[in-house]
Amino acid sequence: MEPVEERLAKAMEALETTRAAVADAEERLRAASVTLMSKDRSLEITVGARGELTAMKFHDGKYRAMAPTQLAAVIMQTLGEARSRMARQVLETYQPISEGVPRLTGVPGVEIDWDGLFGSLVSEGEAKSGKSSGRSLRDEIVEDQEDH
Repeated sequence: MEPVEERLAKAMEALETTRAAVADAEERLRAASVTLMSKDRSLEITVGARGELTAMKFHDGKYRAMAPTQLAAVIMQTLGEARSRMARQVLETYQPISEGVPRLTGVPGVEIDWDGLFGSLVSEGEAKSGKSSGRSLRDEIVEDQEDH
């Protein structure tokens, strides 16, 4: 059996390696962003690492001919997809770090639930072939119009 001092030294080394990797990941993500063009090419949206909207550009005046509900749907769908892509990028940045950390089973608060943290954002984007949340937004808009 390995002496306690050696195990502690190895654990401290792993901790320092993990700290350095997290600091590096934070630095890379601090400047990270995702820019996405809408499917109809009328809108370009940029989001930061936290999913916050940092820029929105309308192209070619197409938005002027859109009904307000259509414009809202394009904005929401494009923003959702950009946030989903950014969430995947954040997940891909941090997940390898957590996989390198030894598992401490039975210790509350140690396990990272990546699906719980990013699941809905990532799965939203994977389903964004125009069949999922973008359509549900249009359905909600249409339903609202029918109610009024």
